[in-house]
Amino acid sequence: MICIPVTGNTQEEALLQIEMGLSRAHVLELRMDLITADLRTLMERCRSYPIPVKILVTNRRKGSLPSEESRGEGERIALLKEAVRLGADYVDVELDTAERLRLDVLAAASSHGNRTRVIISHHDFSKTPSFETLKDIYQDCMESGAGVAKIVTLARSPEDNFTVLRLIPYARDRKNDIIAFCMGEEGRQSRIMAPLLGSYLSFASLHDGMASAPGQLTVGEMENAMNLYGSGVRSEGKLSVPPNARIFGLFGNPVKQSLSPFMHDAAFKKMEIAAKYLPFCIQDIGSAVRGMRGIGICGASVTVPFKVAVMEHLDEVDADARKIGAVNTIVNDNGRLKGFNTDWIGLIQSISDVTDIKGKVFAILGAGGTARAAIFGIEREEGIPVIVNRNVARGEKLAKEWGCSFYTLSEVGRVRADCLINTTPVGMKQTADESPVNGAILVNYPWVVDVVYNPLKTRLMRDSEKAGCITVPGLGMFVNQGAEQIRLWTGQEAPREFMKQVVKERLLYGN
Repeated sequence: MICIPVTGNTQEEALLQIEMGLSRAHVLELRMDLITADLRTLMERCRSYPIPVKILVTNRRKGSLPSEESRGEGERIALLKEAVRLGADYVDVELDTAERLRLDVLAAASSHGNRTRVIISHHDFSKTPSFETLKDIYQDCMESGAGVAKIVTLARSPEDNFTVLRLIPYARDRKNDIIAFCMGEEGRQSRIMAPLLGSYLSFASLHDGMASAPGQLTVGEMENAMNLYGSGVRSEGKLSVPPNARIFGLFGNPVKQSLSPFMHDAAFKKMEIAAKYLPFCIQDIGSAVRGMRGIGICGASVTVPFKVAVMEHLDEVDADARKIGAVNTIVNDNGRLKGFNTDWIGLIQSISDVTDIKGKVFAILGAGGTARAAIFGIEREEGIPVIVNRNVARGEKLAKEWGCSFYTLSEVGRVRADCLINTTPVGMKQTADESPVNGAILVNYPWVVDVVYNPLKTRLMRDSEKAGCITVPGLGMFVNQGAEQIRLWTGQEAPREFMKQVVKERLLYGN
């Protein structure tokens, strides 16, 4: 459920914010520590909308932890008890509130038939502790009488999001509701992923500049994210995946531009598989893999720059992927993580659609993970790979490892081959006007293949068409490798033509 905090200083400002939020929120949070207003008046306005909106009353303490006997602390708790009496749906009590005062709130809720659920919350504004520490905090919340536990920490790295998000399946396995996410700019992606994993509430501000915590998304940003990653599916006011849905992910940096989530989700829906595919922008692949185990992610795609580094963190690596030296697919087999490479399969299938590979010479531009996959696949199909690379040292090293001929990029005009394959990122959307080679040399190649799929027709593809070459755009490889990933994850054949069509339409009309 999306919860919009009401933070206006005056009653007039607060009432205006309530009016603005009524049509967009499942829950309105009255931040009485920030508002100077009559609680009853605010709650009555919240209930004025034809569609019921739940009310959460929060009254954070100001300053350091006071004595339980202090007047300010007593008044703070008294307001929460008044909220219970007035029928608030939720009240938020900090875990470190004095036990006697916390019990007063719980007793008030009990005396009114427990119609008000008590959220016991813990906030760490300086760091994200270890998962073991977070589990202890969660247990303290539940033992303190929480109807809903709320644990929020500051993310100092993208991997902190995994640590906190692990609490959600941990709590759900114990049949408890939990709100768990990270604050700060690094924690923004946790605010998107948390509701998809089953976090009870998601906090979003009405507009920029109205956030009640660092890194808080606006309600518009949250709605857009839910429509993109959650397919906009609502169930009892919640935006999340079904409890039995399998979660898959994408590990990389960056991942914002990737169409893998769109393609995989479309395929799962077509196949009638209850699953969601979520992007994770990370810095440390080791932490991400540990998070994958903790959250229970069933499988993951791995993209730049982690295809090589991920291998040491897996329990097992398929022989083909080990030979290639890169993994782009992880399968979670009951907690045992296995690495595979589907890039070579996707590429070879795309080439095989237009020509036989056996006996032909293939000039491969690049010396990265995709180039290694291309060499492996071409040799597997009895073709002859030739390496062409700008960086001489890297190119020569790769050629020596695989027993291939090597040419520098400046020498590419001398290379005679049946097919040219671009495995570099040159020509991607950010460099759409660039080509990895001069168009004049393309007459040397009957076929030209590009692994770049966005844009649909790169500068290299346009120049190749002008030179009379048969072109193989990157869309086919992208779809084929993704379909092979789905087969590894589910044991079922993916709808390749359907996947190609939805990605093509997205590239043409959706970006």
